[in-house]
Amino acid sequence: MKKLMKSPWLDHRNNNLLLDEISYIEDPISGIDNRPMEAFVWICENKAKELLFNALADLVPLFPVRSYHNEVSSWLSPPPSGCANAVFIVIGKDSKGSLRAVGGNYFNSNAWGRSPQGNFWENLRHCKNDRDQYRLISSTVGFYKKNHDQFQINETERICNIACTMPIYILVLDKDKVCMAITPAVVKGCCPADCSYEKISEVTV
Repeated sequence: MKKLMKSPWLDHRNNNLLLDEISYIEDPISGIDNRPMEAFVWICENKAKELLFNALADLVPLFPVRSYHNEVSSWLSPPPSGCANAVFIVIGKDSKGSLRAVGGNYFNSNAWGRSPQGNFWENLRHCKNDRDQYRLISSTVGFYKKNHDQFQINETERICNIACTMPIYILVLDKDKVCMAITPAVVKGCCPADCSYEKISEVTV
């Protein structure tokens, strides 16, 4: 728990794209561009916000990007084992109606899978080890990725490659309800400024 308390994911004074989406539900703004993603609507309606951010704090370790005067301008989550790592989180309700979340941070961004067989949470219960869980989560998220907005996936992956941070795939599973969201692993910090760094110069070879 001490580790979670230190995570910027849990300090909502620092904004991130997930909080932005949730704000469209908690404090609605009119306009077609302010409609929240379906996955976050489910998360808010089912009071799973705290569970989601606890999962992020556990699975998506953040490292500070420091700017002037050692201030943190943002936190990023570099891939733990090189490029193409992604965070997969499956969140939903099991057959007893209990909120559940499971995931990891070393999945392959190019994961694919076949149509899931049976109930995900029941299948998870029968997994014997981490490898079985990895295969189940990877296959399930990989299958539903095929039906998600490919432009959004490609753009998010591109941004993550430039920023050296991981993409986060959030898959909501609740009976017949299935929806997905994807976002870069970035938490904003302060907006540091130091006018003494401002300059105009010509650089030559």
